[in-house]
Amino acid sequence: MSAVTEAALATDYASGALSKDTPEEFERLQLLQAWGDPDTRTVLRKLGLGRDWQCLEIGAGAGSVARWTADQCPDGSVLAVDMDTRYLADTDRPNLEWRTGDIRELDFAPGSFDLVHSRFTFCHLPEREELVARAVRWLKPGGRLALGEPLLMPAAGSVHEPVRRFFGALETGWAAQGSDMHRWAQTLPSQLARAGLRDVEVLTRANSLGEPGPYGALAAANIRQEGAYLVSTGLLTRADVDAVTDLCADPGFTDLRSITVYAWGRKPAAGAEGGS
Repeated sequence: MSAVTEAALATDYASGALSKDTPEEFERLQLLQAWGDPDTRTVLRKLGLGRDWQCLEIGAGAGSVARWTADQCPDGSVLAVDMDTRYLADTDRPNLEWRTGDIRELDFAPGSFDLVHSRFTFCHLPEREELVARAVRWLKPGGRLALGEPLLMPAAGSVHEPVRRFFGALETGWAAQGSDMHRWAQTLPSQLARAGLRDVEVLTRANSLGEPGPYGALAAANIRQEGAYLVSTGLLTRADVDAVTDLCADPGFTDLRSITVYAWGRKPAAGAEGGS
């Protein structure tokens, strides 16, 4: 890897390919919401959201999950944290607070929340395992932690050369920034259990390049945005990005690229750490 490439990759998730300084990022987040929110709502409903629950949303993005959760908990509250809250200006829900901050630097009193939820955030933070333990501390006894993360298929496993080239470069870029989308999601159930949660459950969804509907639109946006970044770092050429873009537009093409893993669990009631 050249010195120029190393310097270009010496950044973190918030200032990399998916930075909110990128003009297309708001549109990409809206596509992420259109694709991901149905499964997220399914998971949160399984938790039995109470009207008076106190909730923490880590990595609020464009805000749809926090807004929906606030509507489910009208007598409770939702605190939604993100490093960049430029898309979160609305204040039409009195029980919803937007807070700008890095969750790695914030802290809350033990037993503050009935629910801590995060989607596609911990995978980008090198301190992810420590954050799971902290999130469990922030839960009230009986509270729930729910995390959704991507598990990317290894680029080398694709039968399509443009896919191998593009996603191989993407693997290099994410790893340089401290992200883990090739192992972390697989460990989620075990991470929650090791942190002391009980009744751990899992929901998964397979996602393929070339599929119609919301995921196909999101994947195309990801390739455009991440492709521009990878070209700027020297990891790819414009021709490499065009090749995978053209392949995804072929109606006869499909390639399994990721599995979304949701895992959630319950903090035992005080004095019942060994119970169910």
